[in-house]
Amino acid sequence: MKAYINNIAHPIAQGETILEFVRRIEADKNAIPTMCQDDRLENFGSCRVCSVEVAREKDGPTRTMASCHTPISEGLYIYHNTEKMQRLRKNIVELVLSDYPDDKIYPPKNKKATPFQETIAHIGIPNVRYPEGDNHLDTKPDKSHPYIKSDLSQCINCFRCVRACEEIQGEMVLGMSGRGFATNIIKGFDESFDESACVSCGACVQTCPTEALTDVFETKTLIADKTVRTTCTYCGVGCQLEVAVIDGKIKGIQAPETAEVNEGHTCLKGRFAFQFYNHPDRLREPMIRKNGTLEVVTWDEAYNFIAEKLISIKNKYGTDAIGGISSSRATNEENYLMQKMIRVAIGTNNIDGCARVCHAPTAMGMQQSFGTGAATNSVEDLKHTDAIFLFGANPVKGHPVTGAKIKQAFMKGVTSIVVDPVKTVLSELATYHLQLRPGTNVAILNMMAHYIITDNLVNTHFISSYTEKYEKFKSHVVGLDMDELATLTGVSKELVRKAAHAYAKADRAMEFHGLGVTEHYQGTKTIMLLSNLAMMTGNIGKNGVGLNPLRGQNNVQGAADMGVQPHQGAGYMDINKPDVQRYYAEKYGVEKMPEKEGYKIPEMLDAALDGNIKALYIMGEDTIMTDPNTNHSIKAFEKLELIVVQELFMTATTEMAHVVLPASSYFEKNGTFTNGERRVQRVNKVIEPIGNTKPDGQIIIDMMSKLGYDQPTGLIYDAEKIIEEIADVIPFMKGLTWDRLGKNGLQWPIKEYGTDTKMLHIDGAFKKGIGTFHHFDFEESPEILEHGKQYPFILTTGRELEHYNSGTMTRRTKNQKILSKDVLEVHPKDAIKKGIDDHELVRIFSDRGSVNIHVKYSKNVKKGILRTTFHQPDVFINIITGSVGDKTTMTPEYKVVAVDFEKI
Repeated sequence: MKAYINNIAHPIAQGETILEFVRRIEADKNAIPTMCQDDRLENFGSCRVCSVEVAREKDGPTRTMASCHTPISEGLYIYHNTEKMQRLRKNIVELVLSDYPDDKIYPPKNKKATPFQETIAHIGIPNVRYPEGDNHLDTKPDKSHPYIKSDLSQCINCFRCVRACEEIQGEMVLGMSGRGFATNIIKGFDESFDESACVSCGACVQTCPTEALTDVFETKTLIADKTVRTTCTYCGVGCQLEVAVIDGKIKGIQAPETAEVNEGHTCLKGRFAFQFYNHPDRLREPMIRKNGTLEVVTWDEAYNFIAEKLISIKNKYGTDAIGGISSSRATNEENYLMQKMIRVAIGTNNIDGCARVCHAPTAMGMQQSFGTGAATNSVEDLKHTDAIFLFGANPVKGHPVTGAKIKQAFMKGVTSIVVDPVKTVLSELATYHLQLRPGTNVAILNMMAHYIITDNLVNTHFISSYTEKYEKFKSHVVGLDMDELATLTGVSKELVRKAAHAYAKADRAMEFHGLGVTEHYQGTKTIMLLSNLAMMTGNIGKNGVGLNPLRGQNNVQGAADMGVQPHQGAGYMDINKPDVQRYYAEKYGVEKMPEKEGYKIPEMLDAALDGNIKALYIMGEDTIMTDPNTNHSIKAFEKLELIVVQELFMTATTEMAHVVLPASSYFEKNGTFTNGERRVQRVNKVIEPIGNTKPDGQIIIDMMSKLGYDQPTGLIYDAEKIIEEIADVIPFMKGLTWDRLGKNGLQWPIKEYGTDTKMLHIDGAFKKGIGTFHHFDFEESPEILEHGKQYPFILTTGRELEHYNSGTMTRRTKNQKILSKDVLEVHPKDAIKKGIDDHELVRIFSDRGSVNIHVKYSKNVKKGILRTTFHQPDVFINIITGSVGDKTTMTPEYKVVAVDFEKI
């Protein structure tokens, strides 16, 4: 099918508007000027600047139509730059300028033109014929917010900010008030930005075509020396960022609209929380503890000290007396080198990472069920699903961009099921919210499976064709007592049955889960039961379905892929198998690899207390603050002869270290991160390393050389060369190269010639050959059995939007002004019963210890349940969390802690 531009025929694409058609053919985004249009938003057609003349036949009568929301169709003749259209556009701009500050029509010399100023320049500045009057929004600019400011005298009422707030973020904080000349943008209930419910995502700022809405960095009008595209360092969404640099300093960040992951959007952490990079607290020099005090030394002195100590410990106690803890904040290449150093240069499999305290059960459980422990589908599949099953996650806060997409789907009426002991924004929007007692995940999933089976909602074809052990699972589930499980979970049978029906009857149901699944005593079992649900309903191997873990940290997926675990090497190969040991030895150019499976992090700490671990080498992990039962961790660290920590800042862990090595941030190095959908994306160096810091990868290469192993790719850290080695070692990354990653990355498995994989297990082609059903009974957590009577409340933990885990970086930005403290959410009746007022400081305590924290009355939790976060070191909530963990992976049960609290 064809249409015509100025009487010349061109092919049209299905679903295009006239605006998109003309822009595509002329390869010029400014071919037709716009004011209210944004590619990320639904077309609105309010300004009419994009109007064109349209005819049904050549030189036939024309109609004036808004090109942004008029579909192109076969045979249309488009005339987009006629004299008539030029006059119309000038008239429209003239009306706008009649109520616009004269001094804002042209950009100042030190600023880039705004989109509106570009439109004015494109159309031509008309003579304003209308009488001059006072600007109806000539009000004092709003500078109340730490990041976002407004000057509504420059507002042109294009509605873009209102639509971005609604259509991209789903918050609807911005709105229009008044009529006619008095129409104006308001925030919340006509209040300041700071007083409103704004979540600080900055979508309104990025879309605003004027400076009515800007950020404090004035990012969109910066004239940068260079703009570098890189990948965000915060959560597992993996947003692409465009970082503006002036005089070697980072001045602002925007979200590129061409990014497949975030599609021109990001959260306040990715967009605004970058000033940690040159904060005065940044570590800038290596330090060795001398006479109890950390003193600055040279890199060589630090390296030699570490090497001598490690070699001495190795000779005296053996290689297994040394352990390594790697970081999901570091790049794939650095994690790969770290596990290689521990295994090859030191000679032990005692290597682990922070997946141990978050998503290790996901990897283990999905490997047992499917053969691969990673997301089966892509987030893009949200556009194709009929039902969303969200279990133990609050992505609006923990994974904000994906959370916004899920929220949009909820708001548009997709069937939605939320399983969470806490009421959240998404649970309030959900079709069904199963607000279960923390720790009863297995019970609730057994209930759902029971109703799907007994009500004949299973996909018999999928089960018989692609799976095994279903009959054993079925006989177990059918015999369970639903009344007993309803009592255990605190969720009615009827509600569970409705949710089960909604999931099973959907043509395509897509599951997402978070740490509310994995950080439990039965975490791995819960993952396998979730896998059962997907298989028994055929929700695997097609668009809009699958199991999709919401990975917590930016590179927790990648760290595991690279072999940061004691039982599997790079590419998830079992290091207990002799053929695998020979494979790695050949690839790494050594005679043999360590044969004994290594310690997990909790086992390393126990071994330190027992005197079997003498040294820990830690890269980018604040073990003391983030691991449970802090006092236990401190006692273990006190027994160590050597603690080496590579870090950006001083932390609770560096405070106990014998050597502290200053690492470069992600802005200061090259590499890759792998997001939660298996997408490997470039991390591009934006600026030079701060002070005397070095990239983690360079530090590891230097240390390996001191320990007698020279990295084959060279003694200079080169991410591109390390990728070549990774591709040679890991079969499912065979086609990975730096160049092939391009701007949007590749999702593994990556075939030899660079073809990536958006979806796993298509047509029942499971990695392990066949999908396996498992069955389990609910088991009460030992935490409740042992301490529940003495400590009758259950504490569960989570994140808030403004901070990232222990907040090492975000606390050194203005995010700390937005959220400066952890609070304890308590049901009002529980607090009143103890005579405790809202916002009062209380003591919360467990079998492990106690901390003081302010109370916040909240009906988001049921009576008997408490919730808090773990961002602030002045609270240090892990002092009271326990050592109970998942039986298989030892992932700590942060979500079920037996506690009590009292008035101080």
